[in-house]
Amino acid sequence: MKKYSTIAELLTDYRAYHQLSQIDFAALLDIDVRTVIRWEKNESLINQEKEKSIVEILGIPHQVIRNLNTENPIPIYFDLFRRVYSHTRLSQKVLISCDLLLDSTIDTDRFHLIDKESDIEFVTYIQKLNKNNRPLKADLIKKAAKILPELNVVLYGQSGFYSGHITILPLKHDTYLKIRNHEIKESDLKTTDLDFDLSESPLVFYYYSVYADSAENYYYILNRLLTFFQRNKFNDYIFAGISYRKPKIEFLLEIGLDNIWEEPIEEGGKDMASFMEGNFDEYLFGNQN
Repeated sequence: MKKYSTIAELLTDYRAYHQLSQIDFAALLDIDVRTVIRWEKNESLINQEKEKSIVEILGIPHQVIRNLNTENPIPIYFDLFRRVYSHTRLSQKVLISCDLLLDSTIDTDRFHLIDKESDIEFVTYIQKLNKNNRPLKADLIKKAAKILPELNVVLYGQSGFYSGHITILPLKHDTYLKIRNHEIKESDLKTTDLDFDLSESPLVFYYYSVYADSAENYYYILNRLLTFFQRNKFNDYIFAGISYRKPKIEFLLEIGLDNIWEEPIEEGGKDMASFMEGNFDEYLFGNQN
């Protein structure tokens, strides 16, 4: 992550990263190019209406804009590539303990069921950041949310903007095996591939997308995910999916999943996608008699 101390530095980096001219950037936000120039020279702040546009159109977390778009900016660490931020360098690397992750007293009204087109667009946007350019169809995600509402949710920040989400597909076992064995891809999935009978065994919880824009919000996401399995104590289930980020792969290995196979995200590329599989029983119940 890079430490940002001014809104000017952030916007300049954003344009460079996305290869946008000041004219392109102005057109994207429907503003005069002279306004962009003033922002990038720290000659004026962004008004509240355009703050909202920057968050929703550019995909920059609201907390990042709030910290920097003020007469007395508060420095913040931000990764343009992963769309994640941190208030301090230390908090980028702090691991969340098992006791915190499984704190059953944690609850928040900031979770909402994935049920709107804007929710699907948010999930798709994050997947594309991960270089997954073949997103699931909207009707598939909406159907998964109806079957498994506890694990298909969007997390809103205190300011009311998107801060994270969980998208878990209850797959039929034979469909899951086809993905595992490279017979089909995620993008080939249809609504008929979802398992409507959660009493069958083994259950397959296929994670399509798990994301949060900061360590704090990632805590809420993981707490919701793991306490779901802690409460339900399924006799036989598989939790699996494809991960694109090394830190997430390392975390999943730590809490009970195995790396089954790897393949390049793009043909001939160096970045790898890893198929992870397992369950959380040892992590959740390993010390119980």
